[in-house]
Amino acid sequence: MSLKEKFKAHIDYRLIGLVGSILLIISEFLPWFSGFSCLDIYILYTIVAVEESFLYLFPLISGIICLIGSILIILDQSYKINSVLINFIGLGFLILFLFEIIPGELFYLPSTGIGFYLCISGTLITMIGIITILLSKE
Repeated sequence: MSLKEKFKAHIDYRLIGLVGSILLIISEFLPWFSGFSCLDIYILYTIVAVEESFLYLFPLISGIICLIGSILIILDQSYKINSVLINFIGLGFLILFLFEIIPGELFYLPSTGIGFYLCISGTLITMIGIITILLSKE
């Protein structure tokens, strides 16, 4: 039995996106920059700069959107393209967040916490999940 057959026997490829989206949601509550989680930074920014504060909720929002897309493909295989589109919308929110936040937090980038790394790994796992969904023959 080859490695690919063992992988298919134990893990369903549709669960890859589910794991990535859960990592995105969890990353919202873990430390990102300077020991604060994105939720903590959101609460602090609502006092000072309300228009920028909602940007810190984007990892949570994109994780929920990607979770919906992942559950959609698990429930019915015929919604493959819809699931991929929903996942791309969720990842679009996350990419917007990263392009807006990283330049502003460049000073704190060397001391990033585990939340940032979980977000990046969740994004990569979700992208791998999208690729496996598109390459599936079912």
